[in-house]
Amino acid sequence: MTNQELISLTIFWKEHPEIAGYYYIEEKDKIILLRINNFPDEPLYTLINGLDITDLEDKPTGWSLSQY
Repeated sequence: MTNQELISLTIFWKEHPEIAGYYYIEEKDKIILLRINNFPDEPLYTLINGLDITDLEDKPTGWSLSQY
């Protein structure tokens, strides 16, 4: 699945238990990461899907981020 496809989906991101500032989902046999950046000096989010890396200025409407 590409980052453009992920951006259009409804996703419930789970907070990464070991890496602060990261969220993740499991897609088949891989983990896709969402990094919270140092906004406003950097884009708000970076979506990391293997070698497909996309910076985002806003959270897509279908995304939710969990809080422990």
